[in-house]
Amino acid sequence: MTVVWMLILVSGAFGGMAGVLLRLAALESIAATATSLLPIALRGAAIGSYGIGFVLYAIALRRISLSTAYPLMVAISILVVLTFTALYEQTLKPMQAVGSFVILVGIWLVTRQA
Repeated sequence: MTVVWMLILVSGAFGGMAGVLLRLAALESIAATATSLLPIALRGAAIGSYGIGFVLYAIALRRISLSTAYPLMVAISILVVLTFTALYEQTLKPMQAVGSFVILVGIWLVTRQA
């Protein structure tokens, strides 16, 4: 696997992790006291995660086309979010799983010539 592909994969993972961190921050805000700093820290970590993902994605775009890079980055983000949902929230419904599978197959079809 080349460096460019690794950059895309890691960028997608950071993007998905940012979404997970924002979800955790929202849950902590509901449960936390007014003086709790955890939701703020989680939001800060989400911003940092988005930033790292953005930088890695920008570097990868120097060597790979947008029509390949973006779908792959989104596919990884989807997998991270679905994994979190299935493991920790336990609310992944069958239609969500099927729909996500269809999206991932579509991404594969779009990028398979890469």
